[in-house]
Amino acid sequence: MNEDMKQIVRRPTSQRQMVLTSICQNNHPSAREIYEAITRKVRMSFGTVYRNLQILVEEKEITCVQADPEVMRYDKRTDPHYHLHCRKCGKVFDAPLQYHADIGKELAKTSDFIIESHTIVFEGLCRKCAGNKA
Repeated sequence: MNEDMKQIVRRPTSQRQMVLTSICQNNHPSAREIYEAITRKVRMSFGTVYRNLQILVEEKEITCVQADPEVMRYDKRTDPHYHLHCRKCGKVFDAPLQYHADIGKELAKTSDFIIESHTIVFEGLCRKCAGNKA
């Protein structure tokens, strides 16, 4: 079997399931938010949370959203879609906009790139923060 065909088989763990459940119950949480949600109920180290996040990403059970350069967020949705990022509170939301794969195809025609995927994060203020704007 060649190197590309080797697949690491990981056994499911209760810790990984807790991390995944926390992501599904929260809107684009950060690793710190996931850790805090889990440790309200059980003991788990931040390293265990982070390690399981990496495994879930590798296994394509979740995706990463880099809306804020300082905080990686995690998404239960693995289909291609866009995001909204509130620059005041830092929350991330799914954008109610259809994903347009043709953007990448069009760019590939006019550039020297082979476009494999694209992400778009719209920046602004969420409704709550816009209402509190001073």
